[in-house]
Amino acid sequence: MKPVNSNIEYDVAVIGAGAVGLATSYHLASKGMRVILIEKNYAGSGSSTRNAAGFRVHFNSEHNVKFMVEGRRRLVGFGGEMGWNPIIFDSGYLWLLSTEADLQEFKRLNTMWSSLGVGGRFLDTHEVREVIPELNPQGLLGGFYGPQDGTFHHDLILFGYQEKLEGMGVPLLESSPVTGFNVSSRRVRSVLIGSKEIRAERFVVCAGAWSPQVTAMLGVSLPITPERRELGVTEPVKHFIKPFVISLKNRVYFAQGLRGEIRGGVTDMFRKGYHPLVSTLEWTVAYAARLIKTLPTVSNVRLNRQWSGYYEVTPDHSQIMGAHPSWPEGLFVAAGFSGHGMMMSPLAGELMAEYIATGRIPDLMRPYSPERFDENRLIDEAMVF
Repeated sequence: MKPVNSNIEYDVAVIGAGAVGLATSYHLASKGMRVILIEKNYAGSGSSTRNAAGFRVHFNSEHNVKFMVEGRRRLVGFGGEMGWNPIIFDSGYLWLLSTEADLQEFKRLNTMWSSLGVGGRFLDTHEVREVIPELNPQGLLGGFYGPQDGTFHHDLILFGYQEKLEGMGVPLLESSPVTGFNVSSRRVRSVLIGSKEIRAERFVVCAGAWSPQVTAMLGVSLPITPERRELGVTEPVKHFIKPFVISLKNRVYFAQGLRGEIRGGVTDMFRKGYHPLVSTLEWTVAYAARLIKTLPTVSNVRLNRQWSGYYEVTPDHSQIMGAHPSWPEGLFVAAGFSGHGMMMSPLAGELMAEYIATGRIPDLMRPYSPERFDENRLIDEAMVF
């Protein structure tokens, strides 16, 4: 990308070149703003390349449903705008329901989803097994199918933004960890990368789970906690799983990829804090047992690889977008997506750019203000897997 000119004062410095940072930079540059993107490792090296590559509109919170109804449109339209096809599969999500309480909860949620135009379909046990005959029916009450949901290829989203930014001449500083800021008269004036100083009018922290470490240099405490979670991918097998499947009883999720590999994870095994991003045998054993219990036919399929990454979790499992009156002027944050940052990134970047460029908060972004934690306006989001 374009080399950095230290004599330039940029309109915006974006910190973090994951999906949200790349999208924000792209939309800011599209508005004619002078943007520089700063990344401590390499673009996409954080959590953006360590996810399950699913997208959904079905959430517990009406705010998140509305956000992802629009977010889905951005994902589907990404190829036409960016010239990179993210390989969208409208495969749907299938929740496996095993208790009457689960069934009643999804009925309640589907009333809300239907009012927003994204209602789904309830399946009895026979219908669930018509979708995936290999599923273990023991203890299965039925399922809920969300046809608006699906999967995509996350790397192609990242590559598309990077290519566009390079063509627009936006400089990307990789291997450049932020070491401090200069603040005067309660306004952020510059960001420091070792001995290098980069001046800008505004600074957007999109550093995912590491965002609290960045804002702490400005005396700003973000309510974001990293959670290390693990995923695994099997060897390729013949395609037989169409939807993205979540078993509430067995606390496991899985989907089948383009080459036939089955990727997935467990929903209740994680460690809070900045633990090393390593793979653990404990997780491998738990995932294998739960996947086989749900899908016995895979008992002889081999696990090819396994990795870990961070969820960036807020108290209400929803993102922080915007600025706070108590923060130094010129500081903005887009982080805390709680496991949904990749799917939300195209819309999140667009909304952040609109806010920064105009000073007006878009309606879809308004619920995610950092002030909500002070004002007890927490978002009721429980559908985190």
